[in-house]
Parts: sequence; C-alpha cells; structure tokens
Amino acid sequence: MRAWWQKIKESELTTVTLLNTIGIVVRLVTALFSAKIVALFVGASGMAYMGNLRNTLASLEAFSSFGLTNGIVQYVASHRKDKEKIEQFVTTLLRFMLGILLVISLCLFFGRTQLDYYLFQGGFSMPQLFICLAFAFPLQVLNGIWIAFLTGLAQFKKVIYLNMIGNISGLGLTFYLVYTQGLSGALYAMILSPVLLFFISLFWVKQMLQLKWQPFDFYLIKPLFSYAVMALFSAVVSPLCMLWIRKLLMHETGVELAGIWEGIQRISGIYMLFITTLAFTYFLPKLAQTQLYQEKMKVIRLYVFWVLPLFALGLLLVFFTRSWIIPLVFDDTFLPMIDVIHWQLVGDFMKGAALICGLLFYTERLLWPYLLCETLFFSCYYGFTFVLMKHFGVEAATLGYTLAYILYSCVLVVYFSWYFSRSESKHT
Repeated sequence: MRAWWQKIKESELTTVTLLNTIGIVVRLVTALFSAKIVALFVGASGMAYMGNLRNTLASLEAFSSFGLTNGIVQYVASHRKDKEKIEQFVTTLLRFMLGILLVISLCLFFGRTQLDYYLFQGGFSMPQLFICLAFAFPLQVLNGIWIAFLTGLAQFKKVIYLNMIGNISGLGLTFYLVYTQGLSGALYAMILSPVLLFFISLFWVKQMLQLKWQPFDFYLIKPLFSYAVMALFSAVVSPLCMLWIRKLLMHETGVELAGIWEGIQRISGIYMLFITTLAFTYFLPKLAQTQLYQEKMKVIRLYVFWVLPLFALGLLLVFFTRSWIIPLVFDDTFLPMIDVIHWQLVGDFMKGAALICGLLFYTERLLWPYLLCETLFFSCYYGFTFVLMKHFGVEAATLGYTLAYILYSCVLVVYFSWYFSRSESKHT
C-alpha cells in the first residue's frame, strides 16, 4: 500500500493533475469574479450577445487555423527527438498561416458592418469592434499554435502557467473595460485578452526551438490536413450549433431566458476545463507517442479509472452547491438556472467520458468515423432542442444536450469496442 501511494505521488500524471487543479482553481476564481462583473454591469441580455461573439470567435479561430492544433500536437509529439525537423515544420507552418490570417483580417475589416448586424441583431451597433478584431485576431490564432507546439514538446507546466496568466490578466482587463464602458468593454475584453499570451508563448517556443528562415516545404504540413478536417469540422460546427440554439431560444423564449442558458454554459465551461485541459495537455501527447495497442489501453484505463471518477465527484459537488454557486456567480435574475442545470451536469459527465474516444479519433486518424459521429451528435443536439422547446422552454436546450451525449456515447462505446477487438485480433 505504501509503495503504491509513493508511486502515485511520484507519477507525472499526479504532478500534472495537481498543477492542472491549481490552474482550474485560478480559472474558477477569476471566472467567478468575471461572471459577477458581467452580470452586474451587463445583465442577462448582454451576456447573450457576448455568447454570440464568443461562439463566432471560436468558429473563426478554428476556420482560420484549419483546426491544425491537435494535428500539431500529434506531429510534434511523434517527432520530439528530431528538433531540426520540428524547426523546419514550424517555419513552413508559420508562413502558411500568415497568408491565411492576412485574408481573414481583411475579411473582418471590410465585412464589419454585416458581422455587426448578424451578431447583435440590431440591438446595438459596434462595427469598430471588428476593426480591432482584424488586428488582434491573428495573434489569438498564433497563440493557439504556439501552445500546441508546447504541448507536443511535453511542456505541460508551461501550458498550464499560460492558462493561469491568461485568466488573471483577462480578469483585470475585463474589470477595467466593463466598469468603464459596460457591454462594449466586455466585448473588447474578449478580443484583447489573448494578445498578451501570444508574446509569452512565443518567448517560450523560441527558447526551445530556433525559428529561422528555411525553404517552404508543403509536404511537411500535408499530413496535418487529415487531422485538420476532423478538428475544423467540430470546431466550426460546434459554436455554430450553439449560436443557432441561442438564436432559437431568443426567438422562442426571449433574450432574458437565452441569457439564463448562456449563464449555464459559462458555469459549465469553468468546470469542464479540468477534464478538457488535462485530456488535451497530457493524454493526447501520450496517445500520440504510443504505437502499441496494449500501451494505448493503459493510457485509456488511466483516464477512465483515475480522471473520470474525480470529474464525477466535482460534478456532484457543483450539483449540491448550485443554489449557493449561482447567486454568488451571477445575481438573482439568474436563479432559474438552479432548476435546469442538473441536465447540463449529466450531459457534461457523458461528454467527459466520451472525451478519450475523441482523442483516439485523432491519434488513430479515423476521419470518416469521426465526421459521422460528430454529425450525429450536433444533429441530435439541435434536433432534440427544437422538438422539446414547445414543452420545456429553456430547459429543452440542456435536456437536448444530455440526450444527444447519451446517444453519442453509446455509439462510441459500440464503435471502439469493435475497433479495438479488431486491433487486438491483428496483434495476436
């Protein structure tokens, strides 16, 4: 028993988990203050507009980066000992991305009026917001790429430190801009917060790799595009699905109740960071490094029997303290969340359980199964919400989310049971 406990204390996963937990606590505290500030100065309707911008930024980032971040982690992790090849890969990828980002920035600048009307639906007008976004957005995308390189190089601590710095600096910027400018300040804070992180992540990458001018070699990044199709599909469709559901809620139940649902997403986003950060920071590189079936199963069992139970305990804690957390984070106008958040918690547990399979789609390069499963989930999510809306109101969105993830998880269990049984038979 003592040797087992000593092994746990000295394991890399324990170190990363503890540091990740500290990072989540920092994220939680900063998010609580940030959400409280936004709720007091902006209100539920303003939060709904912020959600529209947040989902649009997520889709735009995925589109402009071609969803390459997980592919970068896979490539760098599998070539970690060959620094020269990674450096040539960085140079080629950077030149490719700069061309894409230039086009995106020009589209943001010249399409600012149309974007303004689509996102804010005439409630107010801020075309100058998209001029600022045209300059800040490329740095946000490049920051995500640098973080992917750090993750692939197994710099787990640096990635978690970056998240902490981003959370603390983002809170300070949000407080100042919301206090001085209200809703417009909150929207500007969402755009400007990642800019600082770009310079820090670039500094750390340059410490590990020599970024020098090298001949452009498209064949170095060509293997990434199978990963890119997978990442790009869900990273674009997911925020768009959320945007469509929010617009459906705004039309059927009103802006205020749509803001209630957005508040649930804010709380969900906080605690989901624990498992998603750990999965993509630690388990994705581990699965990318392992080639043998038995080694992959060890990583999967570690996730299922170590990480998932801790996540379940955290969700139970949120459920039993929801009547205290919600008024603390927001204000009394958000109290209806107490009666509908339980469905979100169930759905988030199913999402956490299915997350390890999502990583396997990338590491095994299962393009078509991934696209089919993701299409199934998003279709069911929006479809269930649409059908249930007449009977359940705003609760239809959280109930539809849970039903979609239950169905999605069952499909993944059946598929990967078949996939690994076939893989095992090939190795016996």
